[in-house]
Amino acid sequence: MKTPVTLALLSFGMSMHLTGSTLRVLSVATSPESFPADDRSVIFRDEFDVPPAGNPGYVEHQKGNPQGFTHSPDGGLRGGGMTAVFEKGQVENGSLKVFFGRTPAGSRGLRKDETFREIYWRVYVKHEAGWEGNPAKFGRTTCLMSPDWKQGFIAHVWGGKNNCLCIDPATGIVDSNPVTTRYNDFANLKWLGARHGGIPVFSSAESGRWVCVESHVRLNSPGKADGIFQLWVDGKLEASRHDINWHGNWDDYAINAVFLENHWNDGSKKRQSRWFDHFVIRTEPIGPATAARPVTIGRTVSHGDTPWEVEIAKDPDGKEIVWKSSAPIPSAAITLTVDDRSVPHAPGVTYWVRIRKAGEAEWSPWHSPFR
Repeated sequence: MKTPVTLALLSFGMSMHLTGSTLRVLSVATSPESFPADDRSVIFRDEFDVPPAGNPGYVEHQKGNPQGFTHSPDGGLRGGGMTAVFEKGQVENGSLKVFFGRTPAGSRGLRKDETFREIYWRVYVKHEAGWEGNPAKFGRTTCLMSPDWKQGFIAHVWGGKNNCLCIDPATGIVDSNPVTTRYNDFANLKWLGARHGGIPVFSSAESGRWVCVESHVRLNSPGKADGIFQLWVDGKLEASRHDINWHGNWDDYAINAVFLENHWNDGSKKRQSRWFDHFVIRTEPIGPATAARPVTIGRTVSHGDTPWEVEIAKDPDGKEIVWKSSAPIPSAAITLTVDDRSVPHAPGVTYWVRIRKAGEAEWSPWHSPFR
């Protein structure tokens, strides 16, 4: 369907210049996350309208360095966000840690009387335009089983092959007995087998735009290898396992922490930044953020800008396209607004966007999902 669009010369989400001819959707303008006040599926949420110190859910906020992992009032999708500034060669650059459920690791945390055997967490991340390198650590779900943070299992989401994310599960429970002696006890962890994604989120081609990352962990039935670990990037299932023995018959504790991390094993290749926003932990699927209506799409900015074109589909492969720009969009416009009749807000419906420079044969991949 072709419908009129309203063009604008304003950007959102901190648009930046890309090198070469790469063109992507920077973001789709989002509305505030909305969950019913009595929705017990939501364990934690943060749109970073205020610094982490203002959110009681965080047990720890490490900055890495004074300019490292800090709050930025205009660094997010629709306002505040977290900014991680890596200096050249920098390895450790801060983290955010959320505790919940039953835990022996201190008195802080959310819903401390509950046991969580299945959770989803989602965050949006944007790497600076022209980003270089795979920064390794990204996020993890874990079980802390002692006051000194020995771990029962870890569901790592971190840098994998070919600039993609991967899932890399590990357990500190062998034959139903704890074997780890400290936090990150890699020597005693049993590694259960990584699975790699296919979207190169750390490549320069995908830099300068917001990417939706969601992970799912479900613990195994006692004594069975039926645990789950999954990863979605931009609403597409990137990696999945349904055969994991996370903890055998051991059940002293369950899932009780999620960490966002900025640890670069080999050090950053140059001074560069990335941003985080819309962080949610839930016991049910989360999915991409809901778009503000009318839907407003922003593009990345590249050298030698030309007119551009956009298409919207109701599936991640573009089999059901519901909207096309009727004519090339002027190069001076870096956002467009789509008629709501083409992309109505309906429960359970997700849309994906693709973009290209007018006259080019190749489109971007379908990305920037929204509801």
